[in-house]
Amino acid sequence: MTKKELHQIVDSLEPLCQKSCKRLWDHPEVGGEEKESANYFREILSEEGFVIVNEAELPHAFYAEYGSGTPVIAILGEYDALPGLSQTVSAQKEAVQEGAAGHGCGHNLLGAASAVAAIAVKRFLEQENQEGTIRFYGCPEEELLSGKVKMSYHHMFDGCDIAISWHPMSANMVYDSGYLASASAHFKFYGKSSHAAFAPEVGRSALDAVELMNVGVNYLREHVTSKARIHYTTDSGGFSPNIVPPRAGSWYFVRAPHISEVKEILERGCVRKVAEGACLMTETSMEMKIDYGCCELLENHAYADLAYENLKEAKLPSYTEEELAFASKLEDTLSGETVENARKLYDTEGLPLAMKVGIRDLYQRNPLTASSDSGDVSYIMPMCLISTVCWPAAVSPHTWQASASAGSSIGEKGALSAARVMAGIAYDLYQSSEIREKILEEFREKKVDYRPMYEE
Repeated sequence: MTKKELHQIVDSLEPLCQKSCKRLWDHPEVGGEEKESANYFREILSEEGFVIVNEAELPHAFYAEYGSGTPVIAILGEYDALPGLSQTVSAQKEAVQEGAAGHGCGHNLLGAASAVAAIAVKRFLEQENQEGTIRFYGCPEEELLSGKVKMSYHHMFDGCDIAISWHPMSANMVYDSGYLASASAHFKFYGKSSHAAFAPEVGRSALDAVELMNVGVNYLREHVTSKARIHYTTDSGGFSPNIVPPRAGSWYFVRAPHISEVKEILERGCVRKVAEGACLMTETSMEMKIDYGCCELLENHAYADLAYENLKEAKLPSYTEEELAFASKLEDTLSGETVENARKLYDTEGLPLAMKVGIRDLYQRNPLTASSDSGDVSYIMPMCLISTVCWPAAVSPHTWQASASAGSSIGEKGALSAARVMAGIAYDLYQSSEIREKILEEFREKKVDYRPMYEE
């Protein structure tokens, strides 16, 4: 079977891709609640002949496996939605249900395309009697930055050799590097309550400790790497002002280019020491709990090169006048400067949608500064990351405009395009041990010890 014939198998699965995109978009589920979405993919993959492997501790996580022998290739799928981003397929902000969730990051497309790519690769392995194993990974809680970290903790990626990932975006491109490493931690302070007017000297304020910690962390910002980001919210414990509060807390996010920097800032010193200092000043005690941490994308240029070649080989979508008009209307809701800059960045030639493959180093001009638990997979095995056009050039994820486009035929076409590319990447990995070894060699050179940053 040629790669062109494999692409034709993907194209024959277009009805399934469209159905899956719409099914998830019509029934959005936020992280931790993806029961119906996970079960939908379990069902269609089981019907295709995949063996479903679940994890008892993670009810909405699974992988579906077909084949035997090596290499074992993982295609990562996601399906969680975002709170409050319910949106109709229209060019004005209009919720399907006010306050409900919506697919503002296009994970309805992400899960659908990955499942379609896995099915196409399964049919290739089956028809060619090709040695090798394909796994579709159903990954929950990506928006919480925790799903794949928990899956790693429970050894769900054991036995895999290499991974393929993608994300809906505004451009057809590959990422050699991306994602900010991130960690979440809760600090709980404990003091001693008393009447704030009658006997304030008896009390020890947990809230004072929270406030002193936050002041100290704000001074700390000058003394960490300049690309680090520290965010926090506070909890006063809900006590009235005439009570010295015995309990209060703060919730911190720390981001930096590398997970080693995140751990240094949060776990090994810095923020922890500031919290301990706040306890010393207020005669309180403190508990620190790290919820989870996720890694940056570990660079693998050889793998990105392979992904880029497949992006160029795969057929890109063409768009109707109606689709281009809809994309233009979505851009009309944004500032003219934003639209102009985005069209220049992606070289759209004046159109609202990028119609060609971006230049090879576009990831350097347009760095991916969000965080994702997918980075952890790149520490376990080589992982590539591609994106395809699923919304207009000027639209950003986590917006109502992205949700509207993710529910439209523009998003569906982007998903099918991604499926072609991912299937093509898998094809090359199965067919050429030389390509695999080059990618694995670079991975081994850069690999560092990995331990999921997660506590149950």
